[in-house]
Amino acid sequence: MARRMGSWWIKDGVDGRRIEAQSFASTFDMVAGYDWSEDHGDSAVLEKDFVVTANYDEKSDNVDCLMMSSHGSPGSFSVWDGAVSTSDSIDFGAGDLEVWASHACQVLRHDANNSTWDWIPAWSRLHYMCGFHTNSFSGGGRDKRGFWFAWYGGVGHALVPFFYSHNTIRSAWKKANRMVEGSNVDWAYMRASGNTSGGSYTSTYNEKFRTSEPSDPVTGRTFFWARGTC
Repeated sequence: MARRMGSWWIKDGVDGRRIEAQSFASTFDMVAGYDWSEDHGDSAVLEKDFVVTANYDEKSDNVDCLMMSSHGSPGSFSVWDGAVSTSDSIDFGAGDLEVWASHACQVLRHDANNSTWDWIPAWSRLHYMCGFHTNSFSGGGRDKRGFWFAWYGGVGHALVPFFYSHNTIRSAWKKANRMVEGSNVDWAYMRASGNTSGGSYTSTYNEKFRTSEPSDPVTGRTFFWARGTC
């Protein structure tokens, strides 16, 4: 089965937000083994697609990886009908989701007043959250953030192997944001390593986007956070 990629976006007057999210999924869709299977914009970006809801299957867990464009704040990101926060009932990865990425501001802010560890209860079998410690920006040249994330994350290597390396997820996120943001912006990511359901240890440090399913860390997990200047 192809790895399923998804895009969620709220334009809020900036069409680049749509382009940014869709270009992540559509760029992967150029390569055999990946399928752009979910695309939801504006009023179709719903809280129940991320928060556990009775008698409903969260659409974010119908994909392996997603890119989202919306607003954010420490421990929270916006949806059309409200917001999703660390206080909600979330099980990212209970279905398929392994990588959640968004340009939403400060979702992964970690300092004396805010802790990214507040997201830990939201992780079922999730591998990565990719976001920002600071504010980030939309529009203009930033429209290509999603494209660069996918390109550095493996598409470039698949199409032009002699010129592009297949970067790890964390490196692809860093490089993509350095392509579109200024030095006043700090990218960030959170990841988990641990034991699989079979008891073997799996590290996500060097994990890459691949057409095969990765091993999920589900028990005895250790969580890591990093940030850097764009």
